Amino acid sequence: MKALIKPNEYFEKEIFEDEKVKLFSQCWNFIGFINDFTEINDFIVSEISGVSVIIQNLKGKIRAFKNVCSHRHSIIQTSKKGNRPLMCPYHGWAYNDKGIPFGIPKKPFFNFTKEELECLKLQEYSVEICGSLVFLKIKEDEITLQDYLGDFYGEIETMSNNFGKLIDLNEIEIACNWKIVVENTLESYHVALIHSETFKKLGADGLDFSFSSDHSMWNADVLIKENEGKQAKVHKPFQERNYKINGYKHLIVFPNILISSTYGISFNLSQIIPLTEDKTLFKSFVFMTKKESNNGSILEKVYEESLVDFNRKVFDEDKTICQEVQKGVKFSSYDGELSQEEERVLFFQEKYKKYLK
Repeated sequence: MKALIKPNEYFEKEIFEDEKVKLFSQCWNFIGFINDFTEINDFIVSEISGVSVIIQNLKGKIRAFKNVCSHRHSIIQTSKKGNRPLMCPYHGWAYNDKGIPFGIPKKPFFNFTKEELECLKLQEYSVEICGSLVFLKIKEDEITLQDYLGDFYGEIETMSNNFGKLIDLNEIEIACNWKIVVENTLESYHVALIHSETFKKLGADGLDFSFSSDHSMWNADVLIKENEGKQAKVHKPFQERNYKINGYKHLIVFPNILISSTYGISFNLSQIIPLTEDKTLFKSFVFMTKKESNNGSILEKVYEESLVDFNRKVFDEDKTICQEVQKGVKFSSYDGELSQEEERVLFFQEKYKKYLK
């Protein structure tokens, strides 16, 4: 099968800028977790489609607005994450939960009517939740998050609702285009060479792929069952968990969110954030499954440390090879070939082309 994304589409700045408008502004974008918005005024600032957006708990509801004051254009929330009122740091204009100015220093000087204040409302964006995951959409249309996630909505909801203790947050800057990182995660063809001492030992195998809407999933058998041999003792504390799978599951929420689990005991959510046409931020969250108590034994802590070490080694290996691919695409005269094992890569490219046409 011929690849659909051409080599130049991995490094041309014009295409990168096109993606902001035609792709990321059209999709539901993962923003964070419900736990990021526990307290009133908890906020996250994210850049979506080149736009700075505030996502904030306002009066108990998570809402999203363009992060630009309607007075004299200052950025409102200047930190990436925090807790403070929705108030501009320049002249102190404060906004209510609907994004309308309500606290203006020397307000009589402006003498605004109610209608005029409403015209100064911050531009608002749609926010929806699936399980413990918070998503945002720039484009105004009728496509709900559930519509967007298709048949995988229930699986994503169940998996994320079972994210328990966060044991690692790993951020890596990779000198390559974001699509190279995504495609690398969608096939196991490279595992034997690149991950010979890490992921290969898990023994994830098979071509059990499923597809829905713009997303895909891989269910794989693994070499050793959950309670075989030495693993029986390590996994004993997690037997009462709600979410169980026999092996390894990996899915992509198009275009750039990856969720995986082994046995339903550990989970990984990876966020692949485009920075430039040849630079990507890779954020990886590793969770243990929910259980009644997080006061684990020494054995559990050793197990957690081994999972963190395993994930970091795998992602470092991926970083190295993805950067070599980025060097190669600039000189390649080939379209690229895809095997049956790379079917999810082809599916990703088909959906990418649908948006970029």
